[in-house]
Amino acid sequence: MIRQPLEFVWTAITALRSETARRRRQTCVLLAVMLIPFTPGLIPAANAAELRISIQDAEAGGPLEDAVVEVLLPPDLQVSHTQVGDISVDQQQKEFVPNVSVISRGSRVNFPNSDDILHHVYSFSPANVFELPLYGNGQNINYYEPFEQPGVVELGCNIHDWMLGYIYVAETSLAVKTDATGEAVIQGIPVGEFQVRVWHSRAVGGSEEQAHALLQTMTFGDAEPTRLRLALPLERDNRLRRAPNAGRTRYR
Repeated sequence: MIRQPLEFVWTAITALRSETARRRRQTCVLLAVMLIPFTPGLIPAANAAELRISIQDAEAGGPLEDAVVEVLLPPDLQVSHTQVGDISVDQQQKEFVPNVSVISRGSRVNFPNSDDILHHVYSFSPANVFELPLYGNGQNINYYEPFEQPGVVELGCNIHDWMLGYIYVAETSLAVKTDATGEAVIQGIPVGEFQVRVWHSRAVGGSEEQAHALLQTMTFGDAEPTRLRLALPLERDNRLRRAPNAGRTRYR
């Protein structure tokens, strides 16, 4: 008469213990998920905008290559939108190749010499003052110059005065240069209102802080791409270039 109720009670206790254990396991899993450390920049934004860019030469009317467009973010958003890396700016036929490079702050640049003559690379730009004294093909291939400050770094060669190149050091990775069609795209922009800077080495205007640049405020939403269309007036390029001479073996 007494065994049946005891078995019933024992069965109920066993079921209760099983349910309690199951809930504990669920709680442990939930806590484990909550305790995973957050790493800025690795988790994509749920709401990200896109900027589609089209820039023309105001006088010639054609597409403008090598114009740089940067979305300027407040300091609290910069770390999560910055990726650093290494790039190369070569010296070919007595020219910097590419002529314009875009990197984010903290990246490094290598300056190989593919010519059969010597070059002396330098910059006096406030964003990065440096020099690489005379070196030839195959030298300095393992040296990378760090770029820690945002701004435009103008490159020159002490031997060949007409050689000019530019490294645009952006605050974040939300910067790009236009291609031969005058177009470019920036993705992963936070939703909101931010300033956009447009720079070109020969653009008319700018300020003491940033020459050859213009600023405008734009609103970014995730529903559809934001579009930037500009026609930039340019200064004339008055540089005198010396034609490469394949027969020369000296430094010039």
